[in-house]
Formats: sequence, structure tokens, C-alpha cells
Amino acid sequence: MGARDSVSTAASRGGISWLSIAVSGAALLASVVSLWESTLKRPDLKVYVTDNIYYTRDPWGSYEVVAVPVTIQNSGARDGAVIALQLDVRTATGTTERFVGTYTADAQYFGSSDDVTNRKRRPKQPFAPLSVSGRNAYTGTILFYTSEYKEQRFLEPKSKVELTLRAVAPAPSGLLDRMLQATPAAITLHAEVPNYQVGMLLSGDTVRLRVTGEAGP
Repeated sequence: MGARDSVSTAASRGGISWLSIAVSGAALLASVVSLWESTLKRPDLKVYVTDNIYYTRDPWGSYEVVAVPVTIQNSGARDGAVIALQLDVRTATGTTERFVGTYTADAQYFGSSDDVTNRKRRPKQPFAPLSVSGRNAYTGTILFYTSEYKEQRFLEPKSKVELTLRAVAPAPSGLLDRMLQATPAAITLHAEVPNYQVGMLLSGDTVRLRVTGEAGP
């Protein structure tokens, strides 16, 4: 009986030992996952837009301007950056023009107007690279300008356009970063340009594009 008791006790201790190892392993795995999610996870940026998209003209050069409110969310643990925002506009004829994020604006921009005669400009700030903290978000209105002035209007009244917004992030610095860092997905929308008069836009008016839906990811 003594030998049998010894074998039973050893088996019981072995079972407890394996259980302890399993519990410790699970705790270690949970700690690693927590460390990854809270500290090590690479930036994961996602861009959101609403249907409040506006079109106007800048009289200081007569550039075409598209104002887009955006939210950029970072679900990663580490800080992320956006060095540029690009808006590709495609007309029904297949012609494409790239607008670039040039300024940021707030409510004062939409409540005022440019006065070229008295050299008074609407309040706006030059676009600078955006830093989005981990588990945080940036929200603001971006003014997209054509890269150069063109005599012919690109967004014609009573026309349909396709808008594709892209956020440009810095290039990964190493192999591991290239493997783990995701590129922010582009957003594509369909919109209709209402009827407008250029003179009214140059004096400070804006027209709201009628967004009819997403065209795809």
C-alpha cells in the first residue's frame, strides 16, 4: 500500500505541476498581449469623412478649393503621422485632377470672406504634417487646392464627380516596420456638383457637394 500511495502522490504532484505551468504560461501570454496592445502596437490609421463637403474658389490666384472635414483615428498604441493628404477628383468624362491638402480651416473661415481690394484674407492655417497619438484621433477641416491655377474650371456646375481621399504616412524605417505597419485605406465617394456662379464663389460663397454614396474602399 505504501508503494501505491507513493505513486499516487507523485502523479498528483505531476498534475499540479503541469497545471501550474499552464496557468503561468497563460498569464505570460496575457502580459505579452497587454504589452503589445498598450505599448508596442504599430500605428493603425483610419480616415473618416462626412458628407459635408464644400466647393469654393480662392480669389488669391482663383484656385479651385474643396473643403473636407476629416477624422483620422489611430487604433495603434504608438503615435502615427500623416505627412500629406491627397484628393483625386475624377469627372464623368474620365479626367482626373489631384487636389492637395494645403490649409486647415475652422468656423471663422466659413463665416468670413476674402477682400482682395482691401487685402483682407480669410483666416486659415497652412497644412502641416499631423501627429496622431496612440489610441487617439485628429479631427479638422482640410482645404484641398489644385496644384496650379488653370483657366478652365475642373468642377463644372451640374456635374458628377468621384472623390478619392488618401492619407500619406511616412515610409517605414525597417523590415519589421514594413511587415507590421498598415497603409491607411483610401476613401472613395460619389458626389454631384450643384449649379453655381464663379463670381459668388470668389466673393466668399461656398456650395455643398451632394454626396450620393461610397464608390468603394
